[in-house]
Amino acid sequence: MLALGLFIWSPARLHAQTVQGRLVDAENGAAVGLAGVFILSAERDVLVGAASDTEGFYSITTPDEGDYYLYVQRVGYFENETPLFRAEAGRTYSVDIQMRPEPFRIDPLSVTVENEELEDFLTLELGENPNALFGYRAFQGSMLQQARLGAEDNTQVLRRLNVMVSHGRQVCINSFLGVSMPSRNGLARSRTPDLDESVDSRGRVVPRAEAMTLGGGCGSLYLDGYLVPNEQVEQIQMESVAVVVTLPGSVRLYTRDFDWTMRPGGGAQ
Repeated sequence: MLALGLFIWSPARLHAQTVQGRLVDAENGAAVGLAGVFILSAERDVLVGAASDTEGFYSITTPDEGDYYLYVQRVGYFENETPLFRAEAGRTYSVDIQMRPEPFRIDPLSVTVENEELEDFLTLELGENPNALFGYRAFQGSMLQQARLGAEDNTQVLRRLNVMVSHGRQVCINSFLGVSMPSRNGLARSRTPDLDESVDSRGRVVPRAEAMTLGGGCGSLYLDGYLVPNEQVEQIQMESVAVVVTLPGSVRLYTRDFDWTMRPGGGAQ
């Protein structure tokens, strides 16, 4: 069950239900810094989020004693998740996790951006580390090329990247993305919704019509930083897109002509 990574548990009595430890590269032992760390309930609802520091150390506290999963993510690595564990009152658990690299194989014909550069840009734009946002993904190079291969339209490309797109009375992009996504280590955390289904705020697969009546909504679509109406998704020249970023509530496409030296607030650095 522990296909990705090594989990080392060592309980010690303190004053809260805290999980702390270090994230390291499974191949070279280097620190995996600025990664997203999340506490999930037994039903896999996201309860608490944090991030590791630049040296890979993290500390996160469960809402109460109970059964939880610890989930970690960072662009450039496979996601990882501990088995369900019991957090007892007044205990702190030491959990070191190895993360297996998921390298981006770059197509030499595509303009690409380094992971660190992309994350630095989004951190300034969003005001927080994007890896600490459950649902953050970045696709480029051969991953994006594979999604485009043989796709009938842009909607199919995005769906291959686990971006939820539906066409009904309105085009809905990225709805409920941050709640539930398939795990890329092959252990699905929930059933992938069909085209006429969605995922509600508790991660349940429900008919899309029901989801809309429960207060769900559509995300936003951006092209090179500019808001684009969802209905225009098929008008975008997907072949010119070099990077696709998915965030909870939005999808951001960046073309080969995008100037990554431009920072939010205007001006170049």
